[in-house]
Amino acid sequence: MSRPPLARGRILAAARHIVEREGAGALTFDELVRESGITRGGITYHFPTKEDLSVTVMQRYRDHFKLWINNSRVKDLSHAAKLDWFFGIYSDMRADKGKVCLVGSMEAEFNSIPEGLQAEVQALHSELLAWLQVTLAEGREAGAFEFKGEPADKAAVILSTLQGALQMARALGTKRFRDVIAQIKLDLLSP
Repeated sequence: MSRPPLARGRILAAARHIVEREGAGALTFDELVRESGITRGGITYHFPTKEDLSVTVMQRYRDHFKLWINNSRVKDLSHAAKLDWFFGIYSDMRADKGKVCLVGSMEAEFNSIPEGLQAEVQALHSELLAWLQVTLAEGREAGAFEFKGEPADKAAVILSTLQGALQMARALGTKRFRDVIAQIKLDLLSP
Protein backbone atom coordinates (compact mmCIF):
# COMPACT_ATOMS: atom_id res chain seq x y z
CA MET A 1 0.00 0.00 0.00
CA SER A 2 1.44 3.36 -0.94
CA ARG A 3 1.42 6.32 1.41
CA PRO A 4 -0.19 9.61 0.36
CA PRO A 5 2.49 11.84 -1.20
CA LEU A 6 1.46 14.80 0.96
CA ALA A 7 2.01 12.90 4.20
CA ARG A 8 5.79 13.38 4.17
CA GLY A 9 5.43 17.16 3.73
CA ARG A 10 2.81 17.36 6.49
CA ILE A 11 5.07 15.43 8.83
CA LEU A 12 8.04 17.70 8.10
CA ALA A 13 5.95 20.86 8.52
CA ALA A 14 4.52 19.61 11.80
CA ALA A 15 7.97 18.65 13.10
CA ARG A 16 9.36 22.07 12.25
CA HIS A 17 6.45 23.82 13.97
CA ILE A 18 6.90 21.74 17.12
CA VAL A 19 10.64 22.50 17.32
CA GLU A 20 10.15 26.23 16.62
CA ARG A 21 7.33 26.46 19.16
CA GLU A 22 8.56 24.18 21.96
CA GLY A 23 12.14 23.08 21.27
CA ALA A 24 13.85 19.94 20.00
CA GLY A 25 13.08 18.03 23.19
CA ALA A 26 9.34 18.39 22.57
CA LEU A 27 9.55 16.57 19.25
CA THR A 28 8.08 13.16 20.02
CA PHE A 29 6.16 10.76 17.83
CA ASP A 30 3.07 11.26 20.01
CA GLU A 31 3.25 15.05 19.61
CA LEU A 32 3.86 14.63 15.90
CA VAL A 33 0.73 12.45 15.58
CA ARG A 34 -1.31 15.18 17.30
CA GLU A 35 0.20 18.01 15.23
CA SER A 36 0.20 16.31 11.81
CA GLY A 37 -2.89 14.11 12.06
CA ILE A 38 -0.86 11.24 10.63
CA THR A 39 -0.64 7.93 12.43
CA ARG A 40 2.54 6.81 14.14
CA GLY A 41 2.87 4.05 11.54
CA GLY A 42 2.58 6.63 8.76
CA ILE A 43 5.25 8.75 10.39
CA THR A 44 7.69 5.88 10.95
CA TYR A 45 7.11 4.69 7.37
CA HIS A 46 8.71 7.94 6.18
CA PHE A 47 11.05 8.52 9.14
CA PRO A 48 11.99 5.40 11.13
CA THR A 49 13.75 7.45 13.83
CA LYS A 50 13.43 10.88 15.36
CA GLU A 51 16.97 11.61 14.18
CA ASP A 52 16.02 10.79 10.56
CA LEU A 53 13.09 13.18 10.86
CA SER A 54 15.08 15.97 12.54
CA VAL A 55 17.94 15.76 10.04
CA THR A 56 15.47 15.92 7.15
CA VAL A 57 13.74 18.97 8.70
CA MET A 58 17.09 20.76 8.89
CA GLN A 59 18.07 19.71 5.35
CA ARG A 60 14.72 20.96 4.05
CA TYR A 61 15.17 24.31 5.79
CA ARG A 62 18.69 24.57 4.34
CA ASP A 63 17.32 23.85 0.86
CA HIS A 64 14.65 26.55 1.31
CA PHE A 65 17.22 29.07 2.48
CA LYS A 66 19.41 28.35 -0.56
CA LEU A 67 16.39 28.83 -2.85
CA TRP A 68 15.54 32.12 -1.13
CA ILE A 69 19.02 33.61 -1.37
CA ASN A 70 19.44 32.54 -4.98
CA ASN A 71 16.07 33.95 -6.00
CA SER A 72 16.56 36.84 -8.42
CA ARG A 73 14.06 38.95 -6.46
CA VAL A 74 16.30 38.71 -3.39
CA LYS A 75 19.57 39.03 -5.31
CA ASP A 76 18.38 42.21 -7.04
CA LEU A 77 17.34 43.97 -3.84
CA SER A 78 19.28 46.92 -2.47
CA HIS A 79 21.62 46.15 0.42
CA ALA A 80 19.20 47.58 2.98
CA ALA A 81 16.28 45.69 1.42
CA LYS A 82 18.25 42.42 1.57
CA LEU A 83 18.77 43.00 5.26
CA ASP A 84 15.04 43.73 5.67
CA TRP A 85 14.26 40.51 3.81
CA PHE A 86 16.56 38.59 6.18
CA PHE A 87 14.98 40.22 9.23
CA GLY A 88 11.59 39.29 7.76
CA ILE A 89 12.42 35.61 8.17
CA TYR A 90 12.70 36.19 11.92
CA SER A 91 9.76 38.60 12.09
CA ASP A 92 7.54 35.97 10.48
CA MET A 93 8.51 33.52 13.24
CA ARG A 94 7.69 36.08 15.93
CA ALA A 95 4.38 36.92 14.30
CA ASP A 96 3.53 33.23 14.29
CA LYS A 97 2.62 32.83 17.97
CA GLY A 98 6.05 33.17 19.51
CA LYS A 99 8.06 30.65 17.56
CA VAL A 100 11.82 30.80 17.69
CA CYS A 101 14.47 30.21 15.05
CA LEU A 102 14.89 26.55 14.12
CA VAL A 103 18.67 26.85 14.40
CA GLY A 104 18.45 28.69 17.71
CA SER A 105 16.10 26.08 19.09
CA MET A 106 18.42 23.25 18.10
CA GLU A 107 21.50 25.11 19.34
CA ALA A 108 19.92 25.54 22.75
CA GLU A 109 19.89 21.74 23.01
CA PHE A 110 22.99 21.14 20.88
CA ASN A 111 24.85 18.90 23.35
CA SER A 112 21.89 16.53 23.64
CA ILE A 113 21.04 16.10 19.95
CA PRO A 114 22.56 13.32 17.79
CA GLU A 115 25.79 13.97 15.87
CA GLY A 116 24.09 13.82 12.47
CA LEU A 117 21.68 16.53 13.54
CA GLN A 118 24.50 18.56 15.08
CA ALA A 119 26.24 18.54 11.69
CA GLU A 120 23.09 19.83 9.94
CA VAL A 121 22.60 22.57 12.55
CA GLN A 122 26.23 23.66 12.16
CA ALA A 123 25.90 23.67 8.37
CA LEU A 124 22.73 25.79 8.39
CA HIS A 125 24.18 28.22 10.90
CA SER A 126 27.31 28.54 8.76
CA GLU A 127 25.19 29.21 5.65
CA LEU A 128 23.17 31.89 7.43
CA LEU A 129 26.34 33.55 8.68
CA ALA A 130 28.05 33.34 5.29
CA TRP A 131 25.13 35.00 3.49
CA LEU A 132 24.88 37.71 6.12
CA GLN A 133 28.65 38.29 6.08
CA VAL A 134 28.69 38.77 2.30
CA THR A 135 25.65 41.04 2.44
CA LEU A 136 27.26 43.19 5.13
CA ALA A 137 30.61 43.35 3.32
CA GLU A 138 29.00 44.32 0.02
CA GLY A 139 26.75 46.85 1.74
CA ARG A 140 29.66 48.46 3.56
CA GLU A 141 31.71 48.60 0.35
CA ALA A 142 28.77 50.28 -1.42
CA GLY A 143 28.36 52.78 1.41
CA ALA A 144 24.96 51.47 2.50
CA PHE A 145 26.17 50.07 5.83
CA GLU A 146 28.59 51.45 8.36
CA PHE A 147 30.07 49.38 11.18
CA LYS A 148 33.36 48.75 12.91
CA GLY A 149 35.11 45.41 12.75
CA GLU A 150 34.96 42.52 10.35
CA PRO A 151 31.80 41.55 8.46
CA ALA A 152 32.05 37.98 9.79
CA ASP A 153 32.04 39.23 13.38
CA LYS A 154 29.18 41.66 12.73
CA ALA A 155 27.19 38.85 11.07
CA ALA A 156 27.66 36.69 14.19
CA VAL A 157 26.54 39.56 16.44
CA ILE A 158 23.43 40.20 14.34
CA LEU A 159 22.44 36.54 14.06
CA SER A 160 22.91 35.87 17.77
CA THR A 161 21.02 39.07 18.60
CA LEU A 162 18.09 38.01 16.41
CA GLN A 163 17.97 34.56 17.99
CA GLY A 164 18.15 36.02 21.48
CA ALA A 165 15.52 38.63 20.65
CA LEU A 166 13.13 35.89 19.55
CA GLN A 167 13.60 34.17 22.92
CA MET A 168 13.22 37.44 24.80
CA ALA A 169 10.05 38.31 22.87
CA ARG A 170 8.34 35.24 24.29
CA ALA A 171 8.38 36.98 27.66
CA LEU A 172 8.34 40.64 26.65
CA GLY A 173 6.30 40.63 23.45
CA THR A 174 6.65 41.42 19.78
CA LYS A 175 7.21 45.15 20.27
CA ARG A 176 10.49 44.47 22.07
CA PHE A 177 11.55 42.21 19.19
CA ARG A 178 10.73 44.91 16.63
CA ASP A 179 12.68 47.44 18.71
CA VAL A 180 15.74 45.17 18.55
CA ILE A 181 15.51 44.96 14.75
CA ALA A 182 15.11 48.74 14.54
CA GLN A 183 18.23 49.18 16.68
CA ILE A 184 20.26 46.81 14.51
CA LYS A 185 19.24 48.82 11.44
CA LEU A 186 20.03 52.10 13.18
CA ASP A 187 23.48 50.81 14.07
CA LEU A 188 24.16 49.67 10.49
CA LEU A 189 22.61 52.11 8.08
CA SER A 190 24.82 54.92 6.90
CA PRO A 191 23.48 58.42 7.47
